Amino acid sequence: MKSVVFIIVLAVAMLAGSISASAQYSGPVYRKGADFYRNGEKLTSEQVVSMLSGTDGMALDDIIKYQKGFRTGKGLLIGFGSLTGAGLVTLGVSAVGMMVEGVAFGIGAGFLSPLYALGGESPDISYDSKFRGAAVAGLCAAGAGVLGIVAGTTVLCINKKHLNRVEDACNGGLQGANLAFGTTENGIGLKLEF
Repeated sequence: MKSVVFIIVLAVAMLAGSISASAQYSGPVYRKGADFYRNGEKLTSEQVVSMLSGTDGMALDDIIKYQKGFRTGKGLLIGFGSLTGAGLVTLGVSAVGMMVEGVAFGIGAGFLSPLYALGGESPDISYDSKFRGAAVAGLCAAGAGVLGIVAGTTVLCINKKHLNRVEDACNGGLQGANLAFGTTENGIGLKLEF
């Protein structure tokens, strides 16, 4: 009777051990943007650091710095992309305005030249576009926007690389392992799956 009770207690203990071990290593860590997730749940920076203890030597401050840098790079891309777009639209509108103004000036000069010729005078007509300042402003905005996009891309890529390294370190080691005590395909024992 003692051996039956011992086997039942041992089986229950093994089953409880496999449940807790499976829950501890339940799924891989993945990244969406600057945030880390596991099983659909967002992880805090402290939880990520606890998974890294002893693997890569990254500190909490490093992970927070990488996340802020990633978000900053994304913000730079959005902001300077908008500036580039606004500059290109302004430049395009100015170019169309200059073209329309030039055509109107050419047509007007074409009609006025014969009148001046009949009067015996030479026409003194000079063309000065009213859209020149807007075109220069659009060109400057587009140029500054492109430089900002280059800076934002650099910041984003560098911090994305660091965050990918953190994700790989979280998923390295035994994070994807499943340790089970209990019945296996071949009997009773300890089973490690990875």
